[in-house]
Amino acid sequence: MTKKIIIIGGGPTGLMAADVLSSKGFDVIIYERKPSFARKFLMAGRGGLNITHSEEMNSFIQKYDENSEILKPIIEQFTPQNMRDWCLDLGEETFIGSSGRVFPKSFKASPLLRAWLKRLENQGVQFKLNHDWQGWNQDKLIFNIKNGLIEVEATATLLSLGGASWPRLGADGSWVDLLKQENVEVSALRPSNCGFYVEWTDFFSQKFKGHPLKSVEISFKDRKIKGEFIVTEKGVEGGAIYSLSSSLRNEVDLNGVAQLSLDLKPDLNEAEILSRLQKPRRKMSLSNFLRKTVNLSDIAIGLLMEKLDRMKLGEYTPQQLLEHIKFYDLRLNASFPIDRAISTAGGVTFNSIDNNFMLKNKEGVFIAGEMLDWEAPTGGYLLQACMANGVCVAGGIENWIKSE
Repeated sequence: MTKKIIIIGGGPTGLMAADVLSSKGFDVIIYERKPSFARKFLMAGRGGLNITHSEEMNSFIQKYDENSEILKPIIEQFTPQNMRDWCLDLGEETFIGSSGRVFPKSFKASPLLRAWLKRLENQGVQFKLNHDWQGWNQDKLIFNIKNGLIEVEATATLLSLGGASWPRLGADGSWVDLLKQENVEVSALRPSNCGFYVEWTDFFSQKFKGHPLKSVEISFKDRKIKGEFIVTEKGVEGGAIYSLSSSLRNEVDLNGVAQLSLDLKPDLNEAEILSRLQKPRRKMSLSNFLRKTVNLSDIAIGLLMEKLDRMKLGEYTPQQLLEHIKFYDLRLNASFPIDRAISTAGGVTFNSIDNNFMLKNKEGVFIAGEMLDWEAPTGGYLLQACMANGVCVAGGIENWIKSE
């Protein structure tokens, strides 16, 4: 059999592994269940592709929280600067935004993907679209295609099938059962970078769904995030919530609820707010008073009206109103379902793979990307980790092939 490397899954991790391996002269074939590659990558780029982040490396690594130790050596092999250089090599110059996030100058994913696929093609990579992986028949890979099932042999196989978020784009977690049948240890897939359910009143839900709550600070345990999030019909989602979603999800799983604290006016200290609230209200309604004196937004005032004792808010002292504004308790009851999440936690455990990312109980089969049991925040960190993992697993495959 001619030595060939089969990569199953045409997302960023698989494409990056193919890029590295084909550049070194290996025969690479990518199998993808959908009729086109990198659909989630393209979806992420619709609002401007956040490719990585520009912050100092130690700070960058710490953003992965409990996964920092695992991901540090991976990202050190393909750093944020390497990512920017890689983009430039494909003809896509990058720039650093005001928040420190890094974007292609085109602000789009599609030009970068087109250049990437063209380079892979020039490096001899073969593309097999509409091939849905179904597991193994002994050591042969089984794919479901339009005309039925086919079997394929490979020297090495990389599984890079993603997690279970956005299943309509291709990653639905169906690989979990296939790997468990091979006695591979897989921790439960859970939503990551996700929203959470909140029991809004019907009035608040209908009036403010889809509206952003801007310039707030959210606190959970010892972490604080300043930013914004979106009120949905049944809860909350968006950047600031995603930043804490891992800890919030774990808290909900453990205790059935997570309690967030919101500072609705983080740019004003308590003394300044109290001073403003002590001004005479005269004939103004409470809403107008808060709007004019503290400059609270309509949605922030709406949140105050969500309090169980909202009928008594008009009788509150300035000190009581201050506490509601600076320390607003928001109860999160459950995370949104995994198919609505941006990414996935859980997956193939690191105990199941060796230093080359090869399954210990299935020689020649490698795992990378969101299939592995790690998670990362948005803001460029998730994509950076996936791409870096593609570089590392390519090295692992090369090491194994050369040792055979």
